[in-house]
Amino acid sequence: MSQTKINTAWEHWLGKDDWNVFATLNFGRLYLLEGDQADAAGKLWRSCLSTVDRAIYGNTRKNKHRFNRVAFKHSGANGTNPHVHILVNSPIPAQEFCVAFNAIWATKFAPAANPTSNSIAPLITTTGAIGYGQHEEFKNDIGAYDERLSYENLGPAHHIRTDALCRLHAQATKTNLVKARLALPNHIKTTQANFDRRERTRAATLLRA
Repeated sequence: MSQTKINTAWEHWLGKDDWNVFATLNFGRLYLLEGDQADAAGKLWRSCLSTVDRAIYGNTRKNKHRFNRVAFKHSGANGTNPHVHILVNSPIPAQEFCVAFNAIWATKFAPAANPTSNSIAPLITTTGAIGYGQHEEFKNDIGAYDERLSYENLGPAHHIRTDALCRLHAQATKTNLVKARLALPNHIKTTQANFDRRERTRAATLLRA
């Protein structure tokens, strides 16, 4: 199946949700990933997402409530740069989620990149995010989509704690929260610039066709 058909299928499925954040989590100290690099990276990403889930929804015995997300694992051009792209439907204001998520990743996990080196910003277009998340789809036999990192609730919305933002902030250092908040405008600017560049490329391709 062609990349175009795969992207179209993803757009059809994911276009039904109100995604509002696109996040890229990077590593700053890969040498701290012990054992199999891809497996170690996946464990840290799952732990980070679980930390955010617990802060927003709290702990329940019967159900583990989670925020909606779709994750695409990448390894970089040379296969030595594990990172993950996550399309998010944030249950709290998007910019506050971006700051908290970035700060928590940098705080809780020693190999994680610092807040300036990730890319977490409000979503510009679902189509563009899906296309970017899928650009390493054919690099391995299992594709880019990561089922263990993804979650989509098809039932009633989960109840959000009234103190969710405070609980999120409590999972990060004050220093990383400040760094993440200062980094957000640059992440937004870079995201917009990348979107504009891809749109120019797409327009040029159509003109040549």
